Amino acid sequence: MGAGRVLSRHIPLIGRLDDGNGFGRASAVVGAMVVVLFWLSLGFDSGVGRPFEIPAGPQAADGGRIGGSIIAALVLLGGGGLFLMLMQAVLWQRRTAQRLRLRESELAEQRDRLRRYVADLERIADVAAHDLQEPLRRMVSYSQLLASHDKTGCDDDVRDYVGHVVDGARRMRALVSGLQEFVAVDSLPRTGEVSSAWVAMAVARQRLDDVLAEAGATLVVDPLPEVEADPASLVEIFVQLLDNAVRYRSSERRPVIHVSVVRDGDMAKILVCDNGVGIDPARVVRMFEIFYRPHGGDGRLAPGIGTGLAVVRRLVERLGGAVWVESEDGIGSSFGFSLRLGSAPSPREDENRAA
Repeated sequence: MGAGRVLSRHIPLIGRLDDGNGFGRASAVVGAMVVVLFWLSLGFDSGVGRPFEIPAGPQAADGGRIGGSIIAALVLLGGGGLFLMLMQAVLWQRRTAQRLRLRESELAEQRDRLRRYVADLERIADVAAHDLQEPLRRMVSYSQLLASHDKTGCDDDVRDYVGHVVDGARRMRALVSGLQEFVAVDSLPRTGEVSSAWVAMAVARQRLDDVLAEAGATLVVDPLPEVEADPASLVEIFVQLLDNAVRYRSSERRPVIHVSVVRDGDMAKILVCDNGVGIDPARVVRMFEIFYRPHGGDGRLAPGIGTGLAVVRRLVERLGGAVWVESEDGIGSSFGFSLRLGSAPSPREDENRAA
């Protein structure tokens, strides 16, 4: 069998292995050359099996030469195979690098598009907040003036209608303010500072002092550690969670709110537990969605707009933590969030250790 016939067998393979960069064609040519060298080194002719016969007696020298030829051919074949493997590895690496560059380009484009979308949403929310606040304020003011202008000339139906207008305008103002707070979370910088959760809770308690007193709520706070968070965000988280606990209090018992902490490695899991109305288990998974109200929007039960817990989730996630809720309908709820512990203990913890 001649070398031309061998090459003719491998020429179609060359076209199939070519990838447009020349590596496939070169690999096929080298493979064909190795095969030709192998056949030539063994001295193949029309008697295919003759070179493999091991001679005896006076022909031992010829047998040694044939054995050397076989070894040389095997070495060439192994080297050619190794070369082919290296070429294919290089080809695979180049293809992988090209795919990675393409993927990085697509991700960069998607990140830029997402940044533009977020910036547009922030501008829309800011403009909507400022442009809507003024007409809503006017609606409330003039509706109140209309209701108090001539009380004797207004029957109960008129006063009821005016009351609905005032209430709707107030809720719209609260909705716009909540939306603005939700969007503004991303604009807060991450400073990486360490703040005292105990101090933040004290500030939040002071802000909600009138709300807690009006509801007759009892607030129990365990010693809280220092965590990696800026004070403003930490205070806002506690304000929203305490306000939520007061809003969803039970009419059958005095509200009691317990704030505690559990250490989990380098994380602090802070819990805000209440004995309020609780939440239906089927609704728990949606508690941190914006504008979601688990009790069907019953304003008499909890006159909120559904942005407080969504703001908490965004604040905690921006600080590198997570949020969760556990609840039993009619018994109470436990809202938790995790933050990384700070390096130093809080002043309250020092006082407890000294005691």
